[in-house]
Amino acid sequence: MEDSGKSSSASTLTSHEHIRRLEEFSLNAWPALSEVGHDGWRLRFADGYTGRSNSVQVLEHGTLDVREKIRFCEEEYARREIPLLFKMTAAARPEGLDGVLGGLGYRAFNHTSVQVAALPGALPGGAAERDVHHSVRLSDGWLSALLAFRPIPHRQVPTLRAILGAIALPTYFALLVEEERPVACGLGVLEREWVGLFDIVTRPDARRRGHATQIVRSILNWARGRGATHAYLQVMRENEPAIRLYDKLGFCDTYSYWYRSRPKAT
Repeated sequence: MEDSGKSSSASTLTSHEHIRRLEEFSLNAWPALSEVGHDGWRLRFADGYTGRSNSVQVLEHGTLDVREKIRFCEEEYARREIPLLFKMTAAARPEGLDGVLGGLGYRAFNHTSVQVAALPGALPGGAAERDVHHSVRLSDGWLSALLAFRPIPHRQVPTLRAILGAIALPTYFALLVEEERPVACGLGVLEREWVGLFDIVTRPDARRRGHATQIVRSILNWARGRGATHAYLQVMRENEPAIRLYDKLGFCDTYSYWYRSRPKAT
């Protein structure tokens, strides 16, 4: 029985280390415009565009009272007029933080599956592979396609451009064109042997025709050629069509994250 307990503890530690590693990759791949470190937590700010860039990352232990740290975060986000979000995983620190936030009225939402896949050799791209235009830098054409496919408020476009321009790691912007019109786009960000997939989007009238698959395969082949052995992505748990697509491509669920939002002032 004693050996079994030790094995379980070691397994949990390994799982938490895996979560922290992938969370670090995703933070590097999708930067904030500014950050503040506070007793092991990272407060990220990007004018409110996306939760990843505008939330508190709670992956490290600290020494201060947890409620003092929460109050500090509340003051900093209020000062910038950005809604306060805590990004939560099973590896959140200190232990029990999720319960503390829940007790303070912070609601949980946007439960997301983090999925990973081992990369085989070159993936067959099919005839449409030649129609995937790609660049290692952000282009106006790629950004225009994303804005056409996904509703993004006009006031947040400069912030999005700044975030994409601030990525310090190797990038691969993929754009699939059919009959001289963009139909799908996606972004790959490479760090060591891992590639992250972001903004895999298809034009609404061109969905369910394999375009997203072509984008993913193009990104994975690019990453494989540069030494990547694994890929990761994030997908909302209620997005069943995307989950089915990624399952066919060999991705599997490895852990979840969710946000807790600050209660509205009364």
